[in-house]
Amino acid sequence: MRYLFLIALMLNALPALCMDLKATVNDNPISDLDVQNWAQLLKFQQPPKYGAMSSAKLKKEALDAIIESSVKKQTATAAGFKISEQEINRAKAHLEEQNDLPAGSLSKVLKKNNVPEKALHAQLEADLLWLQYLHSKSQNINISNLAVNKRYQAMKSELQKKGIEGDNLTLWEMAQGLFSEDVDVSTTLESKNCDAFLEHIKIGPFPESAQRGWTDPGQMPPELRELLKDVAVGETVGPLRSPTGVLVMMKCNVRSQQVMPSKEQLKTQMEMEQLDVLSRRLLAEAMRRSIIEKKE
Repeated sequence: MRYLFLIALMLNALPALCMDLKATVNDNPISDLDVQNWAQLLKFQQPPKYGAMSSAKLKKEALDAIIESSVKKQTATAAGFKISEQEINRAKAHLEEQNDLPAGSLSKVLKKNNVPEKALHAQLEADLLWLQYLHSKSQNINISNLAVNKRYQAMKSELQKKGIEGDNLTLWEMAQGLFSEDVDVSTTLESKNCDAFLEHIKIGPFPESAQRGWTDPGQMPPELRELLKDVAVGETVGPLRSPTGVLVMMKCNVRSQQVMPSKEQLKTQMEMEQLDVLSRRLLAEAMRRSIIEKKE
């Protein structure tokens, strides 16, 4: 019976003995398989950053990411915070919505990209727990109206140096092209929309001059801006003399673009900045308190 007990004990220990251990965080093991799974997750989440990275460097980044995630989870859990499966599932549903995926399709997308869902689950669990912990420590974050006004006026001054007044910028979408002086441009000027307008230019003597794009009227020469200000969308202007030929133009669209956040938006932005600073400080403290051992 004693020998049977020893055999059973050895069999129970076998997974830990066979596991290729890469690190421990407060005695919690991180295996080579964990690192491989997170490497796939990182590549899936940020292809531009991790897609072309060497395998060795990617594994190092993945190991560091797991260690950080483990410290977040352990710190928040030790402080008494918990997260439910329902909350994790809601986070997954939010990811689907953000990435225009059909509801419930995230698992299939992960499988198609060889990303184990348990890696994403672990990442979300740690991040949601850390967010709770972070908010419990953020009670002292208070952005004063004076600080908001100071940032607002500084941003306003920078825009004014660029010739932009007000909180919004009016942009014009313009199409234009060139003709030689001996070409009749009347047909082009009678175009009903920008697509037709540009097609006429492309069959003209200077097809490469066909251009379309958004522009800030404030950056135009004053005389041209004055000429175009009362032109309606879909109307043409020209022919106008230019150093390289006869210029014709059409106003395709007009839109207003917000260049200054509201003071409420700015306050939220400043609070998020402070929250980020607090998060990095608390994480650094938690990392220092943790016993982290990497296995070479």
